[in-house]
Amino acid sequence: MSETYLSTNRTMAEDGDFYVEANCCLLCGVPEDVAPEIFQTGKDYCFVIRQPCSPKEVDRTIRAMWASEVDCVRYRGRDPLMLERLARAGMKDQADYGESLNTPLLARDTVSFEMPEVRSHMTPVWFAHEFRADLRGKGKIVLPALFGKHSVWVSWFKNRFHRVHFADAGQGRFVASLGPTSAVQGLGWLLDDWLIAKGAKDIFWEKTGDPTSKSRTPI
Repeated sequence: MSETYLSTNRTMAEDGDFYVEANCCLLCGVPEDVAPEIFQTGKDYCFVIRQPCSPKEVDRTIRAMWASEVDCVRYRGRDPLMLERLARAGMKDQADYGESLNTPLLARDTVSFEMPEVRSHMTPVWFAHEFRADLRGKGKIVLPALFGKHSVWVSWFKNRFHRVHFADAGQGRFVASLGPTSAVQGLGWLLDDWLIAKGAKDIFWEKTGDPTSKSRTPI
């Protein structure tokens, strides 16, 4: 597999499992923003410059598939675990060999985490306050704490608010529950980015009541 750039919007990496469908890209800029080591924008559309080589690069590539404005990033591999992961994320239609999958959508709506050093002020109310303040600082619409000091209600489109509720899980761990909301994946990525920026560690996502669904990412 080569990372050599060609004279057109194509690279030798196009023969790998992940690729951008021809005549589909709208130059939305999302793939190269999420995974710049994997995607690059050419004159007319983005393309894969190399295949992901590590678990984190795979995670970012899948997130780019999910976040893109149109479903141009595709997977043509046959790895059963990857196909299942895409199906559980609602993206089996972006897999060339995903049409026969009967795997249901899996919405991971709970995340547990811990901080490198837990201090007395780090309570569920504190996490909610910090998350609320940081979201407002980024221009998100957030309801006041009067609606519950342990919860954050955020909207990024009109008046459709989505809830994140923080709680103490004991033994130095905390948990945040999402929803109920139809925007679990988007809200999950928003919270995941924030937790990482705050220095949280041992972050694990799962669907409420299903410990077998544990994952280090929302999808």
